[in-house]
This record gives sequence, C-alpha cells and structure tokens, in this order.
Amino acid sequence: MRLAKLLFALAGFSMVTAGSIWAEEACAGLPPEARTTLPDPLAKWGSLVCTPYGQILSNHQGWIWSYPGAFAPVFIPSQMVRDNPEPLGNKSYFTSIQWTKVEGEEFQRAYSVFQTGFAPAKKNPVGYRLDVRSVSGRELELYFFDSDTYAWGIWCPEHKCDAASRFMILDMSKKPS
Repeated sequence: MRLAKLLFALAGFSMVTAGSIWAEEACAGLPPEARTTLPDPLAKWGSLVCTPYGQILSNHQGWIWSYPGAFAPVFIPSQMVRDNPEPLGNKSYFTSIQWTKVEGEEFQRAYSVFQTGFAPAKKNPVGYRLDVRSVSGRELELYFFDSDTYAWGIWCPEHKCDAASRFMILDMSKKPS
C-alpha cells in the first residue's frame, strides 16, 4: 500500500516535471468547465497538469513542493483520493479553484497549527486559503503562507488543519531569506 502511494507520488512528480509540451497535449481534451489557470501568487509556485489519473495541482517549474525531511513531492489530485487512483485522464479535473487572502482570526487559527513545533517567525507571512472542488463534487481546503522567496502549505480537511501535513514550497533559484 505504501509502495503504491510512493509510486503514484513519484509518477505524478515525474509528469509535472516532464515539461509543458506533454501537459498541453494531455490537457487537449479537458471539458470547458475544467479550471486551467491559477490565481497569483499560487501561479508563481504552482501549475495545473493533466495526467493519466486526471488533473493535478503541483509545483511550477523551478519550484519544489515537498514534505520536510521526506523528499516526497506534494501535489493535489483532482480525484482527491489517497490510494488507488483510477486512470481517468481528462474525466477527472477541477471545477473550482478559489484563492482567498486570509487575515485576523482565520489566519491565526490556521497559522497557529502550522507553527506547532517551530520557533516563532520574525515576521508573519501573508496567508491564503485555497478551496478546490473536483468534478466528482469532492472538496479540499488548504492554507498557504507566503514569505516571498519560499512558502508553506498545510492541509485542512473539514476545516481542521493538521501540522503533520505541512509542506515546503521552495524557489530553487533563490536562497530562502
């Protein structure tokens, strides 16, 4: 089971890094209601890629999304399954991608969980909430914390963030400040 997850993750990572020509060809059959663009700054770090398992949201070229210390790529599959994805191709896609800047109580709620076990930051990052919906009707909520040359993400299923799910977003061309 764990091997299947790893192979799926590595396959997704390989597909994301394979280049835009492959992605454009694979996305040619997406229906009109499929989302094909990302809002800024998510578009700076991320991209939508079509795979044999459906659309995924993952790193943009030159950026890495990875769990700390695990060297495991992170991506958000439109199938929204953890195991055994089906080879649905362009039948699985995102129908909604909502990106909202968060402040105040909502920011503090997500950021306090994210900060668990970390030293306090000198300066708070800019916070965003990502709400995605798939053609299947499934939805996911994540928070992102932008510190300019790097960012972090954290999964928040059912409005409850999980510190064990946080992941790094690193610009490979710059040293984090």
